[in-house]
Amino acid sequence: MREHAIVIAGGRIEDDFALRFLSEQAEKPEKDMPLLIAADRGLLFLERHGIVPDWVVGDFDSAKEAYVEQYLRAHPTVQSRKYAWEKDYTDTEIAARRAADLGCKKIDFLGATGGRFDHTLGCVQVLALLLDRGVFGRILESHNRISIHNRSFHIRKSEQWGKYVSFFAWGEDVHGVTLTGFHFPLMDAVITSAGTLAISNQIESECAEVSFRSGRLLMVESRDSL
Repeated sequence: MREHAIVIAGGRIEDDFALRFLSEQAEKPEKDMPLLIAADRGLLFLERHGIVPDWVVGDFDSAKEAYVEQYLRAHPTVQSRKYAWEKDYTDTEIAARRAADLGCKKIDFLGATGGRFDHTLGCVQVLALLLDRGVFGRILESHNRISIHNRSFHIRKSEQWGKYVSFFAWGEDVHGVTLTGFHFPLMDAVITSAGTLAISNQIESECAEVSFRSGRLLMVESRDSL
């Protein structure tokens, strides 16, 4: 059973960034290798770069069914599950549920942003779904790393994703928010779903602390375009 999974979704994928990230994962010891799941169109990216996933899931309306069937015949080790087009979940959520059902406790998403905003927002909703199941999810791309938290945590400046850190309430108000080690500190504040109270903060100490009493906190670590 593998604890880490990577889901390749059908949004915008920046080849250089994604390939560098996947290459870094491939250098891990075999026991720590992540499970690789292609969600429908995500298979096209992997096939184009000669990367074979462990699973392919979805309704195969983007990566056409005939193409997927041909791919699976050529790669018999790849497992798959096909779903009807009229289904309750997006292909990305299906992939996330599959990883969680297989015992993964951490899931990274590539190709979860860009294009249709409803799908991007849906992918953030999937992070919340995973959190409720005790699984930590992250959306990754070159300019942003997105995660949702339901308990206090810290961020090391040396490990942050870019220059800026922003916080949002997800689903309900977040109470008792205290930010320590940031340029704009907060003390026992309430972050609501309206307004921009906690956007574009910056870490100043080597280890910044984020604490709160209740709610779910959406964090976006970001950098400007080069």
